[in-house]
Parts: sequence; structure tokens; C-alpha cells
Amino acid sequence: MFIYNVTTNIDTSSQLDWVQWMQTKHIPEVLATGKFLSAKMTKVLVEEDMGGVTYSVQYTVKNKATLDRYYQE
Repeated sequence: MFIYNVTTNIDTSSQLDWVQWMQTKHIPEVLATGKFLSAKMTKVLVEEDMGGVTYSVQYTVKNKATLDRYYQE
């Protein structure tokens, strides 16, 4: 099993809209590809020099071959 991790820094003024979009649109669309078993979004407790808020989304995938197919498609 593997985790495909995507870390994103969001401007504080856009945070609520972005989180809602991730939870209601983007993450469900990624899961709908059928390549991932689950997804978990977390807020990262780190202060970036550039400011903003950082989130990590971890998608669980069965094997590297499936992840490679996701990258290709």
C-alpha cells in the first residue's frame, strides 16, 4: 500500500472556499477515478515564511502500478 500525498499552501483569505471545494468537489472526483481506496485531508501545523495555511491530502492507493496509471490518465 502507498500514500500519494499532496501538500498545498493556501492564502488565509481563500481558506474556507478552498477547503469546501476540496471536500465537496476535488477529493470526490479523485476518488471517483477508482484508483484510490481513501483520502484524508489534514491541516499542517507549520508556519510558512510565505504565510497562509498549509494542508495535506493523503490518498491511499493499493500499489505503485495503480498510482502510475493515475499519473498517466
